[in-house]
Amino acid sequence: MSTPGVLATLTTKPRRDAQRAAEKRRLADLRAWTSSELATARATLNTLRTKTDGARREEAERRALRSLYPQTIPILPTEDSGLADALALASAHGAAARVAHESAELEYAWLRRRTAKENAGGRAAAELAHGRRDVVAPGYVVAQLWQDGTGSPMDPYDTWTVSKTRARSLIGAWMKAPNGWVLRDTDDRLFVATPTMVLELVPTDTAAPHTEGDVLIAALAEYNLPALLDTEGGFTWIAVPLNPEHSVDDAYTGPHVRISSGERADRTASRHDEVWGASVYGANAEYVDTLDPAPAGSSLAEDSALCASRIAAYAARLFQR
Repeated sequence: MSTPGVLATLTTKPRRDAQRAAEKRRLADLRAWTSSELATARATLNTLRTKTDGARREEAERRALRSLYPQTIPILPTEDSGLADALALASAHGAAARVAHESAELEYAWLRRRTAKENAGGRAAAELAHGRRDVVAPGYVVAQLWQDGTGSPMDPYDTWTVSKTRARSLIGAWMKAPNGWVLRDTDDRLFVATPTMVLELVPTDTAAPHTEGDVLIAALAEYNLPALLDTEGGFTWIAVPLNPEHSVDDAYTGPHVRISSGERADRTASRHDEVWGASVYGANAEYVDTLDPAPAGSSLAEDSALCASRIAAYAARLFQR
């Protein structure tokens, strides 16, 4: 029912409904996958942190008792055990996985709002149909507006950011109050209106989904590598200066890496369909080298973490970071 050939034969509304259903399934699968990947990445990171802490304690104790050991037995620093590299990669993977999962959640929220608008038929706002069950966002920014006197405009008094649980508590309390109306619009905003006061609850997931470049930049940040999204002639890429003395403003004044996926780096994270390609250039924009890509089939978070680790290793060899 969702194949391109079948969709092309459908009339407008059935085609739109089928496309929406297919997109909903895609995003549901994506949310489940990125959530699982994030949990796995965090578990791996915690395990490696525990091992690293243990190795450091062992190293410190052996150094303290150095005089009791034969001089022929070296005391290897923790970094020589390979744990440091593994920990750095796991940190980059965790950071990238977090941004990828946030993007999937934001993209799903926008799909839900788009569907609600189409189903509402242009209605701006309506009383809550299901009470606290209409509180669907992970959190809300609550603005409180007061009216000083009859006929005067309502002015903002204060704002708070609250969790979904707190928002449900607020909505539940006002639905029992005799002098308040509780409304919801098709953007998932909630309103509590009284004769003198209004509460406006704006979902925290109304931000745009993250891009594939955002995920990569999060991984690069774990290696303290500055990054710049740049574009020219319809192509986009992430530029990373290799010289530790250079900021992103100086990215092209020395050796640097340009990274893109299918000549793009600014698509929505869920649309990343090719592993990152990273090419090294000199100060005069001459091509120097290509870094090994991630294995085919890697997730965006895995791809970004591996790409960042290889850039960091290349920079370390080049500038002895």
